[in-house]
Amino acid sequence: LILQALALFIVLNITFIIASLLIFVVIVYLTKGVNEKTLWKHKLLMTFGIYYFNSIYRVKPIIKGLENLPKDNNFTVFSNHIEYIDPFYLKQIYFNYPLGFIAKEVLFKYPVISTVIKSVGCIPIGKLADRKSLETIIMGIKMVKEGQPMAIFPEGKRSYSNQPIEFKPGAFKLAQKAKADISLVVLYDIQAVMRKVIRIKKTKIYMSVLPIIKYEDYKNLDTVQLSQKAYDMITNEIEDYNRLRSEGKI
Repeated sequence: LILQALALFIVLNITFIIASLLIFVVIVYLTKGVNEKTLWKHKLLMTFGIYYFNSIYRVKPIIKGLENLPKDNNFTVFSNHIEYIDPFYLKQIYFNYPLGFIAKEVLFKYPVISTVIKSVGCIPIGKLADRKSLETIIMGIKMVKEGQPMAIFPEGKRSYSNQPIEFKPGAFKLAQKAKADISLVVLYDIQAVMRKVIRIKKTKIYMSVLPIIKYEDYKNLDTVQLSQKAYDMITNEIEDYNRLRSEGKI
């Protein structure tokens, strides 16, 4: 009886996920002409994202620093990058903002995924620091200036751990040239989500929104100095998490 109930629960959830995704994709295709900054499109995406990545994946995000969220849309987001699912958890933090991403070029090769992420203002960037990547950054700067906050992972690739890779200074042109504030986010233990696909007890992940770096406070820094400042702030917060772990508090 217990196994039958469990099987029914799994079937109902799978059916709901498939139906929800189909409805979402249809809505996305029907509203391709709607501006990427339209907030309801972002909230719709995250309604599905929260259900899937929190409920189905059995994840409990613990967020601190929400008081540090920006007061308007003139900002950029920089975060350490652990796993491919990072953007979905970042979007939960910025649920009330039309946050777009500068995302891996390969994602835009899949028709449905490409349509979905383009519809909320995501733009592709390649692995190489070439002219095409520069054009992407310029496009991102334009979007920030037009009122759509953009996020980028300055490591340029996933670390698969809580220890971030060295940041690429060029990523910070996104904020610098747009004259936008910088919102830093620390991700911690995201890799734990990927260790098991099926679990009963929820896995805790930790996210910290650090104090805003106002444009007026960094405008005299070059991108190398700004990159180092952001890296130091993020790694200091990670060290605090490491300390809490060693003390058994998380």
